[in-house]
Order: sequence, then structure tokens, then C-alpha cells
Amino acid sequence: MQQERSGNTRTKVNYRSLGELIRGMFFLLFGLYAIFAQKYNLGQFQVSQTILNILGIILIAYGLFRVYRGVRYLFHQKD
Repeated sequence: MQQERSGNTRTKVNYRSLGELIRGMFFLLFGLYAIFAQKYNLGQFQVSQTILNILGIILIAYGLFRVYRGVRYLFHQKD
């Protein structure tokens, strides 16, 4: 009520959704790194490219899931 009178309308920050988005972006980046690191000489690994591709796809899928959850929590909040 006091907040309505003073005109101070702060937007509510949902830290859980921001955390989901940030974690999702990290997993996406790690997945892309796993897929493209040896192709562009960004790193050398002792496993085959096929295993790196599988790991990269799994990391990207999990990252997309995290980003989806973050967007869902961010825009579908129950007030």
C-alpha cells in the first residue's frame, strides 16, 4: 500500500528463473565446446569425436531444458 502511494514500482526479480537461465546457457556453451573443440583446435581430448558429439548433444539438450524452465518461471509466475 505504501509502495502504491509513493509511486515506486519496482519489478519483482525472480532469482530462481535467472539461475535457471544462466545455468542453461553454461550447459549450452559447454555442449557446443565439446562438439567443436577438436574441429577448430580449441582443445585436445583423449576420447573420440563420436563420444564428444554424444556428450555435447546431451549437454545441449539439458541446457535447453534449463533455459525452458527459466523462461517458464520468468513469464508464467503466479502472483
